[in-house]
Amino acid sequence: MSVESVYAARAGRLVDRLRSEGVDLLWVSNLPNIRYLTGFTGSSAQLLVTPKESIFITDGRYREQVQSEVQGCRIRVFTKGFWTDVLNEEAGGASWKRVAYEGDHTSCNGLTKVQALPALRGDFEWFPTLGWVENLRLQKDETEIEALRRSSQVVDRVFEALLPVFRTGVTERRILRKMMNLLWDHGATGPSFDPIVLFGARSSLPHGKPGDGVLAEGDWVLLDFGAVVEGYCSDCTRTFVFGKADKEQRERHAWVAQAQEAGVAAAQPGTPCKEVDEAARKVLTDAGLGDAFIHGLGHGVGLEIHEGPRLASTSPDTLQEGMVVTIEPGVYLPGWGGIRIEDAVVVRSGVGEKLTSCDRSIDPSAG
Repeated sequence: MSVESVYAARAGRLVDRLRSEGVDLLWVSNLPNIRYLTGFTGSSAQLLVTPKESIFITDGRYREQVQSEVQGCRIRVFTKGFWTDVLNEEAGGASWKRVAYEGDHTSCNGLTKVQALPALRGDFEWFPTLGWVENLRLQKDETEIEALRRSSQVVDRVFEALLPVFRTGVTERRILRKMMNLLWDHGATGPSFDPIVLFGARSSLPHGKPGDGVLAEGDWVLLDFGAVVEGYCSDCTRTFVFGKADKEQRERHAWVAQAQEAGVAAAQPGTPCKEVDEAARKVLTDAGLGDAFIHGLGHGVGLEIHEGPRLASTSPDTLQEGMVVTIEPGVYLPGWGGIRIEDAVVVRSGVGEKLTSCDRSIDPSAG
């Protein structure tokens, strides 16, 4: 499938929604949504989608970049004034009446400025959309899944390369610095979020910040990190013991691993997300660790590190073929430590595909 046809298919699905809702114009302002629809990787753009065409607007900094990146749009580059001047010009020659904007991403001030444009005053019907583009992004096409695979493969290589760096006395910050360098060395354009590196009892902090903690024999090591490749985010957590694990550590680690497998097995097309959460949570509850599992089971991942659907006991979502979700059960016991095992999984009929494959065991070895 050509690049052009990929973006044409995405835009076509959105235009179908516009037509079904009787919308003359959708103003798309969220950059990940703009990237999904056009391929643009820059930091400043607006997109106007009508049933007949898409109009891409950016400033002069991206005059050259848009020529090679932006697909399926009429491109408007302004070098003076503001993007709203271009919008006003486009509106003056159009017959738009029912105008939609992204309710989750448009500020009150921004909307007021747009509505005050001379060409957009008067008898217009304005209304917010909620998730129109994000809902298209829920099910990944094959080009997206391949990008997510490559992103996840970077994580696999970085994890293996990190293992020899662990030694008595090394700090969390030292591992973090090495991790960041390895991400770049192995092809990432950056981390997909601020990485988590925690030792010992600090591993009970689900989103703890790496600090000056010093590694000792028998400590937990929790690593939660991801890479960005071609704009797509990977997400992986591994928890292991430095040195020799004791019986209690091994038993609890095994329960978390079993809970993850139960979640992966339950992640089937057509399954309510709350039932996937329940399948993993039951394993830990039966082991007497249910109260220590203090967050939802997972979330979607793609152009953003946190996307729909949401896997939690209160989630209204249902899994569909081609979604990519994290399965990340964990237990957190203050003063003792925490264990989380996480992989992004492509939802498929049968067995879902785990995108990361680095060692999940309590005592991994390099190579």
